[in-house]
Amino acid sequence: MRMTLFRQLVQERHWTTVETFGAHFTKAARALAEETGERRLADVTVARRSFDRWMAGELRNMPQRDTRRILEHLFGQPAALLFGAPGIAAQGHATSRPSVRQGAPTTVSPDGPTCGAFDDPLTVVAQTHLLVESHTGDALVEHFRSQLQGIVDRYESGGPQTLADEARSVRRTLHTLLNSRHLPAVRSELFRLTGRAAGLLAYMAVNAGAEPAVAEAYCAEAEALAGHIGDTQLRMWAAGTRSLGLYYQLRYAEADAAAAAGVDLSPTDSQAIRLLANGQARALARLGDRQGAERAMGKALDLSDGQHALPSGITSCISFAPYSPARTLANMITARLSLDDTREVLSCAQEIDTLVEESDSEWSRALIRLDVASALLQQKHPEVEQAMVLGRSALQAGTSAPIASVWQRANELYERAGRWHGEPAVSDYAEELRSWRLHPRAEQVVGNDRTVPQQ
Repeated sequence: MRMTLFRQLVQERHWTTVETFGAHFTKAARALAEETGERRLADVTVARRSFDRWMAGELRNMPQRDTRRILEHLFGQPAALLFGAPGIAAQGHATSRPSVRQGAPTTVSPDGPTCGAFDDPLTVVAQTHLLVESHTGDALVEHFRSQLQGIVDRYESGGPQTLADEARSVRRTLHTLLNSRHLPAVRSELFRLTGRAAGLLAYMAVNAGAEPAVAEAYCAEAEALAGHIGDTQLRMWAAGTRSLGLYYQLRYAEADAAAAAGVDLSPTDSQAIRLLANGQARALARLGDRQGAERAMGKALDLSDGQHALPSGITSCISFAPYSPARTLANMITARLSLDDTREVLSCAQEIDTLVEESDSEWSRALIRLDVASALLQQKHPEVEQAMVLGRSALQAGTSAPIASVWQRANELYERAGRWHGEPAVSDYAEELRSWRLHPRAEQVVGNDRTVPQQ
């Protein structure tokens, strides 16, 4: 039987029977359900076998996510710490430790007694033990790595509205762990994971239409932590997310500069593909700088051709992995649209159409359809009805987890259709846009934007 913080807290509260603990757990579950509006939480219970394993400290895996959240609400401690040694939650640790040999003093001063010109051998042994002891092992680090990857994998189906709380919880727990003592290698990995958690929150803040300062704060944290451990790829990823936020604030020159600063960190790294295609090419195209946009797209394609380990398919927009060739092409479609290269927009969209339609990325489908719809309006012979049909299907594809980029691009399509606002197809699209805006999850994304067409 292993002493954990969970067991210590349960014993301190005299909740040592499953019936007593279960009553308090149920009360916390109902309170959390009411607080969050997630009614399923009120139905979560604890089986006797689970409680016995928790008390014994015999966990192979962490409890399920909802159970973890209720435990955190009940005890005010991250679940990862609850099932660790009690001392892990303390802010700093006592400088004393039990002696390493029987009969010696029970505490050892950090400086300790000396033997003439040298330290007492017992003090040396104890100090060495303090230095190499780590309260966070490989299993816990792997747990957080897996949790962050799970957020990435579920992001395009859940969206920032449902996953931001989970990402915040991971970041908060990692911050707590960093206040403890760790081996250098473990501490370095915790810095990396904490930086990634901050990076995910920065990206979510952009997608959710949060105040720009929120995304910037998270980006700055990710960059600072990455800088301390020499993680250039994470620094580049954070620079790309900063550029993304500036792009959707319509600050195109700053978006280009932010992406360029990221590229300068390592121009031939695979992370530069995202910075060139998503950051520089799109921003420069918006600024009307055809030469600059073409140069950025060319470099992105050259890097893609020269990389042998790029992902396939349509990579998740929030992934820390390099852009897949199809994801790069999807971003170039947006840049080409801003440059009025209608033929190239339609050609590129056709090239990746099968991958996009077969992917799990609703947002990619929505955004590419909106770009293609806009291109159909920009043709020499506009196809208004087909453009509006595509626009409506795009909005329907991007409804389950609304994001700011879909809202912005959908409004731009409506503005491009200004010459045809009296036509039935455009009226139908306007109605779809109004419905999208009224979606419960769209409130934060839309914010104070009142550009939605009025009846």
